[in-house]
Amino acid sequence: MKKLLVLFVCLFVTAVSTQAQSYTVFFTGNRLVEQMREYDKYEQGSSKFIVYGHAMFCGYITGVCDAMHAKLPDGTIIGQVVAIVAKYLKEHPELWAKAADDLVRQAIIEAFGLTK
Repeated sequence: MKKLLVLFVCLFVTAVSTQAQSYTVFFTGNRLVEQMREYDKYEQGSSKFIVYGHAMFCGYITGVCDAMHAKLPDGTIIGQVVAIVAKYLKEHPELWAKAADDLVRQAIIEAFGLTK
């Protein structure tokens, strides 16, 4: 009986540990980069038909920034944060397969000298 209990506990701990390490990523950096490209086109005066990607890019970054509860310098506007994230994505294509929210957080942390 003790062996069975030990086996059950070991299996449970393994299952919980595996579940904690893997989570579903719905939005990767690759998807965010697609929207960043539409954002860039829109900002350069391109067609109104790419407004959706522009809005999604800005909105996603705004949501992640708000969720971070980061203390940004007074007077910081979302346009600055969006530009910072766009620059970070362009400089780090090797990270695009990661979760988009992680990339946004890292860009903000590095740009403003925040702690994780």
